[in-house]
Amino acid sequence: MRRALAMLSMLAAGAPAAAETIIPLQTRSPSEAEVKTFHAYYQKRFPDNHSAQPAFAVTRPDTGARWEVMATVNMAPQRGLKLLCRMQRIEFAYAAASGQWSAGDRIRQFVWLDRASGCAIPAKPVELLQRMPDTELTAVLAQQATLLDKARLLMAGNSDCARYRSLPFALHAIDVGANGSSSEEMVALNYRTAYDADATVWARRSGADYDPWNAACGRTIKPWAAQDRP
Repeated sequence: MRRALAMLSMLAAGAPAAAETIIPLQTRSPSEAEVKTFHAYYQKRFPDNHSAQPAFAVTRPDTGARWEVMATVNMAPQRGLKLLCRMQRIEFAYAAASGQWSAGDRIRQFVWLDRASGCAIPAKPVELLQRMPDTELTAVLAQQATLLDKARLLMAGNSDCARYRSLPFALHAIDVGANGSSSEEMVALNYRTAYDADATVWARRSGADYDPWNAACGRTIKPWAAQDRP
C-alpha cells in the first residue's frame, strides 16, 4: 500500500508513542560546489531542458549526522481534462563522498485544478500516489473540500480523530486502496495540517459524487520535508 495508507496501518496496529514525536530537521543552504555539480549533471542528463529551476533541500536530524542534500525539479505542467493540470517532479540526491548526483527511481506525480490557460503551479499541489482517470480525478479534486467537511462528522465518532476534527486541514495526496479489512478499493484522500496531524478519508463514489465512508487520523511519524509541509 502506498505511503499514506501504510502510515495509517502502523497507527492502527498500535505504533509506539515515541514514534509520534516530531523532531525538527536541521537545515542549511547548499554549497556552491553542490549547486554547480548539480547543474552540470542535469544539463548532461537532460540536454533538451535548459529552463529547470531546481529547489534544494539540505537537512539532517541532528548535529552529529551527515547532511542529506536533495534537489527537486518540476517538469512543465500539462493540461488534462477541462480544469485538470498534471505535473511530474523528479528528485535528485547528492553523494558527498563521490561528489556525484543521481536521480531517484520514482517520478512523483502532482495534480490541481486551474481555470487559467497556463496551468500555473500552486504553492502546494496535490500528490497523486496512484494514477486515476481524468474524469474521476477532476471530480475528486473539485469535491475534496466538501468531502472533508462531511468527514468531520465521522471524525467526531473516531477516538483517534476526535481531537483533530476542527483543525484546518489541507489536501496533501490522493491514493486508491482498501480500507481496513474490506476488499473494496476506494479513493483515499490524505489531509495534513500545520500541527503535524494527518487525516485520511476514504470516499465511495455514488453517481457523479463522492461521499466519505471512513476516516483515520494520527500524528505524522516522519518529519516532513519543507516542500511537503502545508
